[in-house]
Amino acid sequence: MTDWIDRRLKFLFLAPAMMALIALTAFPTVYMFTAAFVKFDPSAPLNSKFVGIDNFLRLFSDDKFHNALINTAVFSTVAVTLEFVLGLSFALLVDTYIRRANFIKTLLILPMMMPTIVVAIVWKLMYQPQFGVINDIFSDLGLPPLLWAASVNTAMLSIIIVDIWEWTPFIFLMCLAGLSSLPQEPFEAAELDGASAFQKFRDLTLPFLKPVIVVTLLLRIMDAFRLFDQVFILTVGGPAGATETLSFYLYKVTFRFFDIGYAAVISLFMMFVALQISGWMLKRTSLDEG
Repeated sequence: MTDWIDRRLKFLFLAPAMMALIALTAFPTVYMFTAAFVKFDPSAPLNSKFVGIDNFLRLFSDDKFHNALINTAVFSTVAVTLEFVLGLSFALLVDTYIRRANFIKTLLILPMMMPTIVVAIVWKLMYQPQFGVINDIFSDLGLPPLLWAASVNTAMLSIIIVDIWEWTPFIFLMCLAGLSSLPQEPFEAAELDGASAFQKFRDLTLPFLKPVIVVTLLLRIMDAFRLFDQVFILTVGGPAGATETLSFYLYKVTFRFFDIGYAAVISLFMMFVALQISGWMLKRTSLDEG
């Protein structure tokens, strides 16, 4: 009896937390799947009616949803790509030349430690057309001022810049941790064989660092895919829907239009895409390692 208790004691300790987790996730998940097939009446929720797959079919004809999907894809692709290039470059620089400069490392990761809302508000003030510091710098350089967050041509760029400034340190930190854990013997052997720095980076650093890169990119892609805070503070989805992402459109459908059924379908779509992306990346990693 004692052996039976000892073997299952860890599960008994975990049981309360698991029950709470299931209770907090099971009901919203079931409710979301149920709501996707229902047309809710905000004035009389009890009069909601079953509409089958009508809410799902709306995804194919909703131009605003298509626009939000394209904006999300553009933002995620451009922002995460630039963040990865910059983060990995800074990590290689610090690991090679200033490995012990802890003060510099601390400065590089400070943007990541700030709340996203605070970052967005600060950059909104910096983007201010008349009194913002960025246009002041442009004026000193003899360049014309820009309507950063208020122009169709620059609104998405302004959000991408903010995201790069805030989250490049995350990729830098992850890559730097990965670089510090790499085995040194293969690099010493390559050095003796006369391999160039690029050859060592291509044939040793990247393959060894690949698991860290995959996890880092997966986390950043999932976070970029649900972009909301910067859009809400900087542009409110405008101008003319130029920065309206899926998360912001979901917010509007839910809390402005009170179309709960359609919002549930958009949520399911976002969850499906996130699962597909993460599954594909993890599968590619396992195939390459195999």
